[in-house]
Amino acid sequence: MIKKIASLLILALVSASTLRAQVDLEAEFFSLPDTVTNEYLDSLTINVATPNDYWMVGAYGGVSLQYGMFNPDRLVVWQMQYPVYGFSFVRYYTMFGVFPNMGVEFGAQQNYEGYEFKTNKETGYRSTESGAYKVMMNVPEAFFLTHFHFDIGEHFKLMAKLGIYGGYRLKITRVLDDEFATYDTYQQYVHEFRDYDRRATYGVQGGLGMALMLSPFELHLNVQAKWGWESFWNPDYASPYYYRFAYPLDGAVTLGLYYQLTPRYGHTRAQLKKLARKMVKEQENHE
Repeated sequence: MIKKIASLLILALVSASTLRAQVDLEAEFFSLPDTVTNEYLDSLTINVATPNDYWMVGAYGGVSLQYGMFNPDRLVVWQMQYPVYGFSFVRYYTMFGVFPNMGVEFGAQQNYEGYEFKTNKETGYRSTESGAYKVMMNVPEAFFLTHFHFDIGEHFKLMAKLGIYGGYRLKITRVLDDEFATYDTYQQYVHEFRDYDRRATYGVQGGLGMALMLSPFELHLNVQAKWGWESFWNPDYASPYYYRFAYPLDGAVTLGLYYQLTPRYGHTRAQLKKLARKMVKEQENHE
């Protein structure tokens, strides 16, 4: 009997101690001073920094590569033209407050289009288009791209872009094959567009790249690709019964310098750890 009473007393003392500890804990962590009212809390303004939510602007330059898609098939060699140069604005944002890797990019550039036919080694024959085996065009363009980015540490990131572009074929230079170089019929169009040439151009543009970030500056290296949806000429200009087309298929390599117009906030694990250490240190100094 005495053992049962002792056991009950010990259980009561443990329960009381636990309850008191809970009350003290709640009072310590959940009670607020009388001066902190609901009205006071409603009046507070808390600034929350969205990760990777910033603007930047930059300029770039590089070289352009042209190829082309033809019907009937032609033997084509990659052609290089330069300089490519342009500028763009980039806006990074966090989609739905969850995905910090999103962005958009829009701008304009001086680019090129064209093609160059190569000689068939077996037959020795080289295709021409109105006497020219090589055509080069200056094309100012505007573009709008979805811009994805993936940060690697504090100073590096990978980029991927996809969107649309539009431009206007402003200037043309044709290089005539020796067989046609003396004919006035072909010479008059060396620097002139023909009636059946199409001047407007548009299509899909995308690319991959990487960047070095030393805030507020960023150095961007990009590989760009373009697939044109507008033929160089009217497909039926030679005959209404025969469909001939030629679409641009181009690429470019560019290097650009960008400036962050608004502060950049990182979201990588290393940056979060750095921010946490800074907050703890500030709290210790305050205490």
